[in-house]
Amino acid sequence: MPTTLTPKKTDAPPTGGGFNDFGGGGDGGRGGGGWSNELTPPPEGYSLAIRLAIISITVLFLALSSAYIFNSAMRQPIAAPHVLWVSTGLILLSSLTVEMARRALRRRLENRFRFWISATMLLGLCFLAAQIILWKRLVASGFYVNRNHHSGYAYIFTGLHGAHLIGGLIALGYMMLRERSKWTAVRRRVSVDATVLYWHFLDGLWIYLLALIFYWR
Repeated sequence: MPTTLTPKKTDAPPTGGGFNDFGGGGDGGRGGGGWSNELTPPPEGYSLAIRLAIISITVLFLALSSAYIFNSAMRQPIAAPHVLWVSTGLILLSSLTVEMARRALRRRLENRFRFWISATMLLGLCFLAAQIILWKRLVASGFYVNRNHHSGYAYIFTGLHGAHLIGGLIALGYMMLRERSKWTAVRRRVSVDATVLYWHFLDGLWIYLLALIFYWR
């Protein structure tokens, strides 16, 4: 009696389920998942974290501004040193360079991205140096931290802003130095977008503090 041969079943996975450049694709053995690394969270989490940070910083400065305005009777007018305009120009220019970096990344121009991020970080460091010079000029003019409420708040405002700017510099350095192979393209793009948003926020916050401390009557 002839024997009927049946083909042996294999356990090879179906083809066509690989991941594209942006981390999407087929199921890849994960039931329709979308990330090339199981430990990599969805990129929306980075954007949400930045937005929550911006909200908390806004609440902090609004609370301090309210206390500052409430104590306006103790206010001492401040003559704005010339270095104040230098620092303001530096931080406004950094908003332009960081935006150029974001656009270079979207166009996948890696060298230009790194160049503009480096330029932004350099401008940020120069801004911090200008702030130190500003403090020295204020102290030289007799505007001490403990002189009155106004002087105390002025140093608190600028000090807190500088601290948050240092955090922004660290984030920019991380964006530039981390290896591209460590994350998906979409995660990198969203992370850079969130960091750029944070940097623009700090620039806008500085303009607000400038008007409040030196020109509000």
